[in-house]
Amino acid sequence: MIYIACGSIMVVVGLLWLISPSKRPWPFYGYYSYLATVNKASFKFAQHKAGGYFIIFGLMQLLLGVGIHLLKWDRYFLLWLLTFYLFIIFPIMATEKSLKKFLINRHELPADYIDPDKVKKERTKGFRDRK
Repeated sequence: MIYIACGSIMVVVGLLWLISPSKRPWPFYGYYSYLATVNKASFKFAQHKAGGYFIIFGLMQLLLGVGIHLLKWDRYFLLWLLTFYLFIIFPIMATEKSLKKFLINRHELPADYIDPDKVKKERTKGFRDRK
């Protein structure tokens, strides 16, 4: 049932973002991230892509929930509770990847952007600057 509930909410959110996207960057409504707020074009692109991805992954989650219910696998609730959040993370990852590609193609990727996959884990002492 958690897949059905969460999938339904994601579909509704995706439809809201497609029908009535946020007009300006606002953390309470619409898709809001660092790359989405680079400029107006990236913000509009992010709203459109995020809405589409939320609908796609919400429908996948909804269909998976209906399948689980029809197969009577509801008793494995703990397993579904531990995995349902992945379907919330996937559309965010897909939107950020599309947004990064969009900004690279337009040569508008911010100079201070750090790719999360290429972060080096270095130990530093305190808050001093490195020499």
